[in-house]
Amino acid sequence: YLQNNTLEMWLEIFLVFITLFVLLYRHVTKSFGKWKSLGIPYTKPSFPMGTYNFLSGRHVDEMSAEDHKKYLDQDYFGTFLLGKPVLAINDANFLKHIEVKDFDHFVDRTGDSANKKIFSGGDTDKIWGKQLTGINGDAWKELRSAFTPIFTSGKMKGMLKFIKHIAGDLNKEMEEKAKQGEEFELKDVYGKFSLDALASSAFGVNAESFTNKDSKFVRYAASIFKQSKLDIVIIVAKFIPGVPQLLDTLKLNTFKPTETKFFRDIILQTIKNRKETKERKNDLVDLMLDCIKEDNAMNDEDEEESDQYEKDMKLNHTRKGKHNLDEISIVATAMVLLVAGYDTTGMTLSFLSYEMSKNPEVQKKLQEEIDQAYEEAGGELPDYNAIQSLPYLDMVIHETLRIHSPVGWNSRNATKDYVLPGTDIVIKKDDMVSWNAKSLHFDPKYWTNPTEFYPEHFSKEEKTNRNPYAFQAFGQGP
Repeated sequence: YLQNNTLEMWLEIFLVFITLFVLLYRHVTKSFGKWKSLGIPYTKPSFPMGTYNFLSGRHVDEMSAEDHKKYLDQDYFGTFLLGKPVLAINDANFLKHIEVKDFDHFVDRTGDSANKKIFSGGDTDKIWGKQLTGINGDAWKELRSAFTPIFTSGKMKGMLKFIKHIAGDLNKEMEEKAKQGEEFELKDVYGKFSLDALASSAFGVNAESFTNKDSKFVRYAASIFKQSKLDIVIIVAKFIPGVPQLLDTLKLNTFKPTETKFFRDIILQTIKNRKETKERKNDLVDLMLDCIKEDNAMNDEDEEESDQYEKDMKLNHTRKGKHNLDEISIVATAMVLLVAGYDTTGMTLSFLSYEMSKNPEVQKKLQEEIDQAYEEAGGELPDYNAIQSLPYLDMVIHETLRIHSPVGWNSRNATKDYVLPGTDIVIKKDDMVSWNAKSLHFDPKYWTNPTEFYPEHFSKEEKTNRNPYAFQAFGQGP
């Protein structure tokens, strides 16, 4: 009798799992036939990942670039993110509409439902959910418009003193490496520079990257960028019905809880000290505190719109009543600046140096421009305006970002139905569009020498003759 009951119990459990699996399979695959039914070329999806297997060890930037190259003669093609239909864009004219002209249809990077799943869990997970890339709609517009005045040219001039100090440490490190005459990992050295510069200008603290090998700040910052297969599995698991609700109920932190708590505590302590001592360093913490004070509104009158890119970044948003930004908004924003700035800055500087070593004629021309700027500044570091006005330096940096784009795969989520201009394709509300910067950056219809490091791609003449939305190193628009 007991044996029969045990057998029945295991059979029931097995049937429950089979039922759950069938329901999950149906949930993920229900839209897999969408692109075929519309006659749009597409990459074949598979359960449960969709088009791209995130557990393969390859980055989505690399996998999607291959598909964009495969369909280079198509203006668009279909892909799937898990079970979600994603229209991949190859044409820069469409991106002009999506990112700028019709931006009101594509304000969100991901849908509300996806964000709630991704950032489900405990209190530290919720912090990441309050960053600019984790919120949507009016909440995003509120945060974006509140903190935008921090990044005007006038405010950036004040940040130069922090970077100048850290640059001295970078010079010393480079001189020591040169004396030793040994090979070293350039990314490690530039990583120290970018982390210390961010820590000083954003967090108001000294990360001690160059002086303290045991710095917790350095160790925890590096840890945030290390994504294991377990991390990916957890993110994917959050899309299984019921899992986000369970994590919220149990308040289980899933994304780097120790590291997140460390940075949260540093920023909150810094805010507390500033309020108690009335000390001002005019770093980002001070400027963000200014932003959330109703009686200390900031403006961007000192901002100059230097080109189309700057104009497109403008967000037209009128606040309705008082904002509800708080100290956690500052924590989340400061942390996303760390995440967005640390690796991208270190990698870009590393690749720029690499390209200089491969292209000595470019290095010589750039060195001459910088030497002249120093000479005009009396041998001192040129001021902010002088640095900003160096044309060849700007060209070299942009060309580095074209060849070695820090952001490959990018996406937007439709907030309402949208007809793709010049077509009969309707992108439904909550559907996604995506594009790949690397594919656009090497497309011969936009670049005269796509496979070469050629700074003249960003000369006035070439920029005039090229669709500006073909450059997508960090995306465009608001």
